[in-house]
Amino acid sequence: MSAVHRSIGNVMVLLQRPADGRILTVRHQATHSPGMLTVVGGRLEDGEFLDEGAARELAEEVGIHISPDRLRLCQLLHFHAADGERVIGAAFTVREWEGTPYNRELGRHTELVWVDPADCHPFTPTRSSPTSPPAGSTPT
Repeated sequence: MSAVHRSIGNVMVLLQRPADGRILTVRHQATHSPGMLTVVGGRLEDGEFLDEGAARELAEEVGIHISPDRLRLCQLLHFHAADGERVIGAAFTVREWEGTPYNRELGRHTELVWVDPADCHPFTPTRSSPTSPPAGSTPT
């Protein structure tokens, strides 16, 4: 009998702006995946269910507090992390929330960026618009 495969549990949150469908991403500092944009997320903590971890990550990274029951599962992923570990991830969408997202992890992220999901995959470098485009401007 072969050994049981174990993967790290990861959660991702696609915070989608209702007005234009753009997804909130965070740009990484030079210490981890320099300059790369990723969606809000991270590893599960001990004892967490997927939706609880996703709600916690959303609050920790961008200051949006929601109840886990407001998250909608959109995809299950299985991938290799940057360090080569296999990860099973659950991606959730959120289309309604209160408050304004802001960068709560200044030591890890340089900025928040709203991206057009048709323009890029959220785990790659991208052309994107800043969080607050000038009034009357057209996002790229």
